[in-house]
Amino acid sequence: MTRIAFLGTPRAAVPALRTLAEEGVAAVFCNPDRPVGRGRHLEPPPVKAAALERGLPVHQPESWKAPGTRDLWTSLGIELAVVVAYGHLLPRWMLDACPLGVWNLHFSLLPRWRGAAPVNHALLAGDEETGVSLMRLTPGLDEGPVLAQCRRPIAHTDTAETLLDALASDAADLLMDQLPILLSGGAAPAVQDASAATYAPKLAREMAPLDWRRPAPDLHRQVRALAPWPGSEVRLEGQTLKVCGVGGIRHCYREPGQILWGREEGAWLTTPDGALELTLLQRPGKPVQPALQALQPWGAKGSLALG
Repeated sequence: MTRIAFLGTPRAAVPALRTLAEEGVAAVFCNPDRPVGRGRHLEPPPVKAAALERGLPVHQPESWKAPGTRDLWTSLGIELAVVVAYGHLLPRWMLDACPLGVWNLHFSLLPRWRGAAPVNHALLAGDEETGVSLMRLTPGLDEGPVLAQCRRPIAHTDTAETLLDALASDAADLLMDQLPILLSGGAAPAVQDASAATYAPKLAREMAPLDWRRPAPDLHRQVRALAPWPGSEVRLEGQTLKVCGVGGIRHCYREPGQILWGREEGAWLTTPDGALELTLLQRPGKPVQPALQALQPWGAKGSLALG
C-alpha cells in the first residue's frame, strides 16, 4: 500500500483529510497546539482532532528546520504527500523525497491569487468565481504546475467563512476524483501562466477600518471578506464599532459619512454613491448585536457623522 502523508492545520483542511483517510494515511502533520481563550489553555488544531478520532499518527513540528524533523520524515518512507492550508514552507529536500510528489489543494483558480489569503482577496476584488486548484508543490510560492481545478461562483451573500467552508468540501471532492491518478504516478500537470498571476498576501489589522469615501459595493465586499478577522470597523463618537454583517445597498441623497438608523428603515452607512445596510454591529465589550440594538445608546432613531 502506498504510504501517504497529510499536511494541514485548520478546519478547512479536515474534509480533505477525511477523504484521504479512506485510502489510508501513514502520518498527519499539523501545527503545534496553541493557547486560546482567557485561560490560555492549549487547544489542538482541527486537523489533529480529526486525525486522532481516526487513530492516525500525528506529528507537530514547530519548524521543518527543527533537529530531527528530516530524520523523522525519512523514517516514515512517505511516497505521496497532500497539503491543505498547512501553514509552513516546505524544504526542497522534502519535496524531492516523495516519489509520487507533494500535492497542494489551494483555494483559488491558479495562477490567480497565489499566497496566504486567496479566498479573502477574491471577495475583496469582486471576483465572480473562485475554486480549488490541485497543484504539485515547488519551491516557488504557489507556482507549481496544476493538475486539475474545480470552479464555484461567488454569491453576493458569501463571506470568507461560508465560501471557505464550501471550497473545503469542493477540495475533498477534487482530491477524491484525482487520487487514482496521483497514486498511479501518471499525473501530468500543466505549467501555470506566470504572466496572469496575482497575489493574496496575509491579512493585516490595518485593513479593518471602513472608508466611507469608497463606493458602497466595495465596503460590502470588505465586510464579507474580512470576517471574522481582522473584521471591519467604523468610529462613532469616539467608539470603535465592529461591522459584523451587511445587507442591501440603496440610493441615498444624504451627506456621505453618516450612520442613519430608525425602527422602520433599519441602519445605513452613507457613501458617495449610495448607502450600505448595516445588519450586525458590535460595541466595545459587548456581544455582536442587531444593528438597531447596538445603536440604542444613541437613541431609537438618529443620524451621526462618522469619526
